[in-house]
Amino acid sequence: MLLGFLLLLFGVLMLLDRMHIIYGDVWDYFWPIVVIAFGLSLVFKSRKQSGR
Repeated sequence: MLLGFLLLLFGVLMLLDRMHIIYGDVWDYFWPIVVIAFGLSLVFKSRKQSGR
């Protein structure tokens, strides 16, 4: 599920770049979001395993 969300987000960022809504390299916008999403998935995974 996380991979699908990241692919969707990457596609949206590429589309916004082609439409000149965002400027710069798409990777500059994408990699921080990947790190945040990975961290959030670890937090929710640990919460789910602890039974909360």
